[in-house]
Amino acid sequence: MHESTVVDSLDAHMQSAGAPDRAALHMGVFLAWCANHDLLSHSCRRQHADLILKTRVRELNGSELLVRMAAGRLDTSLLSEAGRAFAERYYHDYLGDYVEVLGLDPAHPYGDFDAWDAYDQVAPVLTRHLRDSHAPPSLSKVVNLFSRSRKSPGKRPRLVR
Repeated sequence: MHESTVVDSLDAHMQSAGAPDRAALHMGVFLAWCANHDLLSHSCRRQHADLILKTRVRELNGSELLVRMAAGRLDTSLLSEAGRAFAERYYHDYLGDYVEVLGLDPAHPYGDFDAWDAYDQVAPVLTRHLRDSHAPPSLSKVVNLFSRSRKSPGKRPRLVR
């Protein structure tokens, strides 16, 4: 079992955001995306199946999920092994991507957005980062792993007839 770590929290953003829904939005987008990509822990899915289902069918947005399921704390205990690894690797860059995609001021990354509109804009970026972190090595790297000679990956062997 892994030690639980707070990744982000509503409290850390309340003063700057000025309102709970604005403070929770970026975390809610991330959490809803994790729910939609099966990156939540088994115990979280079992304990909060109804809330997760409501989020997946968009009856409940990610900010509401964050508050109702996790009391405003995005915590690694909510995440599966793959979700935890992704959050540890990417979350520190996530807010920058979130700000850029939504066209926000980095000094004040809180906007008035519909939660699902924000999700629809940010989710493809999260998905791309997840896919890139699990991308298989390129064919040239695989070929070079088994090559007897130490040729650079850009050079092709000459055909001998």
